[in-house]
Amino acid sequence: MDDMISSDSHIIEPPDLWTERIDKAYRDRAPQVRSEQDGDFWYIDGQKSMSFLGVQTGDRFEKDATELTTVARFEDVRPASYDPARYIEENRQDGVIGSVIYPSEAMLCFGIPDSDLCSATMRAYNDFIAEFCSHDRARLKGVAIVNLDDPSEAVAEMKRIRDLGLEGIMITVMPPAAQPYDDPMYEPVWSAAVDLDLPISMHVATGRQALSPDAKQETLTKGITEAAFYLQDHFVRKSIGEMIFSGVFMRHPKLRVGSIEHEVCWAPFFLFQADYCYTDRPVRGDWLRFPDGTLPSDYFKQNVFMSFQEDEVGVRVRDVVGLQSLMWGSDYPHTESTFPRSREITSEILADVPQNEREMILRDNVAGLYGFDLEAIRG
Repeated sequence: MDDMISSDSHIIEPPDLWTERIDKAYRDRAPQVRSEQDGDFWYIDGQKSMSFLGVQTGDRFEKDATELTTVARFEDVRPASYDPARYIEENRQDGVIGSVIYPSEAMLCFGIPDSDLCSATMRAYNDFIAEFCSHDRARLKGVAIVNLDDPSEAVAEMKRIRDLGLEGIMITVMPPAAQPYDDPMYEPVWSAAVDLDLPISMHVATGRQALSPDAKQETLTKGITEAAFYLQDHFVRKSIGEMIFSGVFMRHPKLRVGSIEHEVCWAPFFLFQADYCYTDRPVRGDWLRFPDGTLPSDYFKQNVFMSFQEDEVGVRVRDVVGLQSLMWGSDYPHTESTFPRSREITSEILADVPQNEREMILRDNVAGLYGFDLEAIRG
């Protein structure tokens, strides 16, 4: 039976996370929970966000999708979602011996228009997840969230969270339209990530909305449709493409950037199109040319890692996207998680994969990237 490390797991933030930790100047506007008739909901700067996840973990295997809900109360959240000792034990029972941990509610903090509030909210979360992972840093690898609106401020936070013991950073998958990732303003961030040995992740549902600080809407999740889920790889393709074609990876060959929870099977066509655009379309204006015959797909395979959950097609095209880039993640404890059937599901989707490649996808690739000591965590 394979020992697995999840490259994409989550915690459920407790209701007092921000009210206890955020700078006092922002406390009234910080994320906080309000109990309403149908459930408990997060509010950020007066705007309604989402309810609590971590209530229906595993229910999708027993219920029809129409029976699942997006509304819950915190008292119904499984304690393992926010208690590190229980978190480790519950995942161990699912075959997962280590976890790279992302937030839940805090992912929506990227959508806070006020940049100062956005950064303060993220600093408080980073303090929390560092404390959470300090329970067992060998098995729990926390990913900080960083606002890139001010790159110098972002670099300072990257240094701070490294000192706190966190192992990576998450940035918005959808930067403001006026500051895409081919903008030179981000060069200090890419350099700091290499110097600090911090992998960078772009996770689904982390758009940095191009709203003014005065913009108001009914909720932070208003307008979410089915298309927001089945087209979610659009933004990561755009952001990674901008980094490739502007030479970010050419200038920073040790930079590692991850596509998290966008699955894999979109990548082969993306790489074909990228290489075709580079080799067969007329060069326009100041389009960059790479040295020594290097192609866009070469930078992708060298610098990009991809976390997937149940992408059987993606597994079949692993040689096209780069086996060394693929990492499985359970998405625990979210409703769509593979928990508690991770062993069964991974056995099915990797049934025809050679054992050494299984180990790379389920464990070794993510262990190498985030510094898991396999001997230490197998005990």
